[in-house]
Amino acid sequence: MKDKIKLKHIHIGIIILGSLFLLLPIFHESLWFDEAYSVGLANHNFIDIWTIGGHDVHPILYYFFLHTIYLIFRSKSIIIYRLFSWLCFTLLGIIGYTHIKKDFNEKVGLIFSFLVYFLPVSGLYSGEIRMYALGMLLGTLMSIHAYRIYKNDIKKSTLPIFGLCSLALAYTHYYGLMLAGIINLALFIYLIKEKRQKDLKKFIIIAIIQVILYIPWLIFFVTQLKGVSSGFWINITFPGTLYEILTVQYLGKLSMNLMVVLTIIFYIYLGYLIAKNKKDMKIPLMAIVIYLSIIVSALLVSLIMWSAILYYRYMLIITGLLIFALSFILSKGNKYVVACILLCIFLLSSYSMKINIEEAYDEFNDDHINYVLENIKDNDIIIYSDMSATALTTRLYQNRDIVSYFYNKDNWGIHEAYKAFEPYMYVADDLESILDNYHGRIWIVESNTNELQDKLIEEYGVKPIEYKEFYQKYKSLPYTIELVEKR
Repeated sequence: MKDKIKLKHIHIGIIILGSLFLLLPIFHESLWFDEAYSVGLANHNFIDIWTIGGHDVHPILYYFFLHTIYLIFRSKSIIIYRLFSWLCFTLLGIIGYTHIKKDFNEKVGLIFSFLVYFLPVSGLYSGEIRMYALGMLLGTLMSIHAYRIYKNDIKKSTLPIFGLCSLALAYTHYYGLMLAGIINLALFIYLIKEKRQKDLKKFIIIAIIQVILYIPWLIFFVTQLKGVSSGFWINITFPGTLYEILTVQYLGKLSMNLMVVLTIIFYIYLGYLIAKNKKDMKIPLMAIVIYLSIIVSALLVSLIMWSAILYYRYMLIITGLLIFALSFILSKGNKYVVACILLCIFLLSSYSMKINIEEAYDEFNDDHINYVLENIKDNDIIIYSDMSATALTTRLYQNRDIVSYFYNKDNWGIHEAYKAFEPYMYVADDLESILDNYHGRIWIVESNTNELQDKLIEEYGVKPIEYKEFYQKYKSLPYTIELVEKR
């Protein structure tokens, strides 16, 4: 009894300390392109988010959440959006106490909460303005309720919550769609096999409702699929992609070579525990099989479409399954060995967090923003041909109205998707449409080249006024900013 009370207090302490730990790196306003896209789209209404987001490469539920936050707080604060991701991680860790502990035992739940908060990957994405934290939360909740259906522990709320989380997950990320599809199909087959007719009828109703409610998105899904098949920025390399997928939960800001070695050693130990406790490993092995099936499915789709969708960051959507499996398996290990493993994870995560904090709060991160804000005039325009510069213009728009143009020199088919950045950024396929009737000052923003600057000087005879170089340590973004004048 005393041990149970002690574990309970330790568990609560892990939740409190873990949630505070994940708060550390998020109180800053630096952005990178994907975050800038999230912030830009969140400024639009729900109808625009649906239509504009339909031309992106992800579903739109996460952006609906961001816009709701925008409406509630009536603020363009970037930190508020970061706090939503942190909240998702915090709730995911609490699930270890409210769900995992109940369905399994205190030890499994405690380890689950610990890993949610202290795996190095969590520190990287606890404040990221992207859908990964939400996907992890929904995927884990769906999987827990799927397990309860599987073991016939069904209450009135079990099937509706399962269906809601499954549908929401499919509307959050396409890895979530794969996860929801696999689990729904597996449950359907299992209920038929076990001849649980009453549960099967209810499950079929929930499944039909999910399909009906997802049909409106299928048009956009097909459009996005065609866009991916015609060219996508992700590349599969060997062994690089393998290393990234192997270490994604453990890498953080740490050395890849070190973490590949440590991860392999860790998995060897887990393999030993699985072999030693074969009779108890059915459930965690099911979780691992589903986790690996998503990876294999993504690889097969990549090979069939000749365009990669297998990407380490997307693994976060299904990471809740892996964390559960790790927690269950570790709960069978020697308590001193497991304590040492968890201590090592904490120390590695703390070192990764130290680097993460240094990058997030670097004193020079805002220099390029402050420089432009202090010097830009009302009629000035900004031009860039590198989409990373949208992070700069999105930041500027949080403070004042500006007009910028992305020079789409490679004629990418991004016009509809990049309406997310309007009204402060517009896509132009040629410089003539921007400059032929314009006279005044132009801010040219680039990252690793002066190609656009040279082009404007050569073709339009612009007069250089000032040139500055900056480096945003957060996400390692170099900026060159040149102020010129066209008379």
